[in-house]
Amino acid sequence: MIIPPKFTLTSSMLQTFATIEANKYILATRDVQTLFVENIQRKSLLKSSLFSAQIEGNTLTLSEAEQLSEKNVYDKGKREVTNLMRALSFLRKTPVVSFFDQDFILRLHNIAMDGLIERERRGKLRKEPSAIFNEAGFAVYVTPSPSQIPLLLEDLIHYINGTSEKNIPIKAIVSHYIFEKIHPFLDGNGRVGRLLIQAILATGGYHFNWLLSFEEILNERKIEYYSYLDQNDVTPFVEFMLEVLMSASENSIKLVDNQKEYNKEDSLLPRRKEILLLIREQQLLSFDRIRRRFLIIPERTLRYDLLQLQKGGFIMKLGTTKGVLYKTKQ
Repeated sequence: MIIPPKFTLTSSMLQTFATIEANKYILATRDVQTLFVENIQRKSLLKSSLFSAQIEGNTLTLSEAEQLSEKNVYDKGKREVTNLMRALSFLRKTPVVSFFDQDFILRLHNIAMDGLIERERRGKLRKEPSAIFNEAGFAVYVTPSPSQIPLLLEDLIHYINGTSEKNIPIKAIVSHYIFEKIHPFLDGNGRVGRLLIQAILATGGYHFNWLLSFEEILNERKIEYYSYLDQNDVTPFVEFMLEVLMSASENSIKLVDNQKEYNKEDSLLPRRKEILLLIREQQLLSFDRIRRRFLIIPERTLRYDLLQLQKGGFIMKLGTTKGVLYKTKQ
């Protein structure tokens, strides 16, 4: 196996990369509310995790994934998604990796496969021969022998850390291709390989404020993804994956541009949201009526809630002293 594999830099690749670069700049210049970003980051993390798992055959739906909690740890399908969410959270909360090593890759595998395979196999390179089979059960690719894996990973890591490829998206894509060909684990190679893409993209700021959910598009184009990945010529795979990243980057911008339609009420504390809905239902509401709805809440706390709703532009105060009424702003 030659690392890195040779490929042709086509005009199509250059044009697609130029669009990705432009989208990166566009997103960087957007003035986005912090709470809004945090909200869609959570959704992007969930979608990246879910669709990466779906590529591997997970049948969990988006609505089901939105209900995930620590109580789901014994359900294999749900565990696959929660593990990937933990792995992506690890990438997002860890300072951008400037130097990759084998331990980093093993840690990703350990997180992604927690509770899914035996403990002694998590974060450990395979020691058995392996092959990739098609749906008919025929081996379409015989992976390198276990004795070759450490040296091949060393070459991959040298490529990732090196400067021979300065185009970060292309480096991420080619690294993913190499990783999948090495197939260093018995299980979890696809999931860890896609996490590796996210990690490498982050080194150049191509995570798009962690709103990039390319896994959703890969899941939609899964047949193409595996078809290009199976080819010995890397060029079509790089072209395809750049298109996927371009589409994902455009989706990231759309998410941010939709902030004009974003409901700021999503950022409210539950009680304040309930107060706002109560005022909206009644159109005009006195403090006494509000207090009767929240009998166990101190009066001072309720008045502070109302003040914060006023400052946030959600409601307005009419009148003075005991005749004060509250209404929502139109």
